[in-house]
Amino acid sequence: MAQDRPALAPAMTDTIVAPATAPGRAALGVVRVSGPDARRVARELLGLDSPIPRRAVTRPARRGETLLDRVVAVFWEAPDTPTGEDLLEITAHGSPEIIGELVDAAVACGARLAEPGEFTRRAFLHGRLDLAQAQAVGDLIAARGARARAAALARLEGGLARAVAAVRAPILDLLAELEARLDHPDEDLPPLSSADAARTLKRPAEMIERLIAARERGRAERDGLRVCLVGRPNAGKSSLLNAWLGFDRAIVSAQPGTTRDLIEAPAEIEGLAATLIDTAGLRDDAADEAEREGVARAERALASCDVAVLVVDAACPDDEAARAAARRALSAAARAGRPVVSAWNKCDLAPAPEGGLAVSALTGAGLNALSRAVAAAAGAAPGDEGEELLVGARERAELSAAREELAAARARAESGAGDWEPAACAHLRQAHHRLGRVLGENAPDEVLHAVFARFCVGK
Repeated sequence: MAQDRPALAPAMTDTIVAPATAPGRAALGVVRVSGPDARRVARELLGLDSPIPRRAVTRPARRGETLLDRVVAVFWEAPDTPTGEDLLEITAHGSPEIIGELVDAAVACGARLAEPGEFTRRAFLHGRLDLAQAQAVGDLIAARGARARAAALARLEGGLARAVAAVRAPILDLLAELEARLDHPDEDLPPLSSADAARTLKRPAEMIERLIAARERGRAERDGLRVCLVGRPNAGKSSLLNAWLGFDRAIVSAQPGTTRDLIEAPAEIEGLAATLIDTAGLRDDAADEAEREGVARAERALASCDVAVLVVDAACPDDEAARAAARRALSAAARAGRPVVSAWNKCDLAPAPEGGLAVSALTGAGLNALSRAVAAAAGAAPGDEGEELLVGARERAELSAAREELAAARARAESGAGDWEPAACAHLRQAHHRLGRVLGENAPDEVLHAVFARFCVGK
């Protein structure tokens, strides 16, 4: 089924230009030109009267008689281009001044500066991407961690479109059967009971539920994890932080109470972007006001994290300080509803209790197991390939609306009432429509604006 897309706005008839690489000095910089005047830019700026599509050429870039740079240029001919339009990409030396001059020269040739996300928006409007794929471009750029990157690539490769198509197929088949009976009541058609119709809708309803649940599971992939290390003073929290990171981030000292403020550092846990937070040791008899404030900050960090790691000194797990710190940490975590993973540190000196998670900040033993335990506690343990197919807030809203329409259609069918068929048809049409909107079919302009406004200029 062809996608219904918004009519091309007047601006789609013009040509846009923007740098496609980040601002700043670099070895190379790229300028992208898309639209009907891309050939004119190639001719007037680069002297390419008849550019051969998809062939890279080295050319002098001139504005009038002024040499701007010696560049590598590639021209793509519509419609088989990333944007669906004639497209020119110019790779120059990565001087901001050179890139700016090339953009200005393209504007002088009839192009205008692109708006944020406009290249991707044109790709969507020309049918090169569906809206879920277009959003995946932005997700891929913003991805933190291997799993967020894999999820964005799965969407970009059309994973969500395939999943939606699998949901829509039985809905469309049933809708066609029902409408045929309503439109041609005298035809000799095979019987279709209301119970059969209700059973047919069970499978697509379950598939929608899985897609919606993927959003909840995937929060860690999108947003990353905040992991707070807590415990009594000198349990080895700072040493464990440094070992987990692979470099010295926190000061380590035999003197209790060395860590007073929160120390945060980025990391990756089981393919997830994470922020590790070292905290002041939890104890009731803080030495001074600064340490008391450090303890208060540790408890606030624990309340706002995704997972707390209670670091226990395996060499002296049963002293009163350890028990008091554990009680304090577990109480704060329980009030905030945060999961806690207990890590028995210094297992190079003493064994962990049976079933305990043994780690050693000194040797690195147990760190992989600790990472797996933290991901599992956050509900973000690696799953099967399907679980990597994440959906965003816009898509979840459309899927939820489709779910409600399907539920209404099933309820009508299960009722077996005499008028169940036309009522079920109405709900099925709406469900099919909502599923199409997941991919951008009939998307209102305000939705498109909200999606593409997130992008940087040049993408």
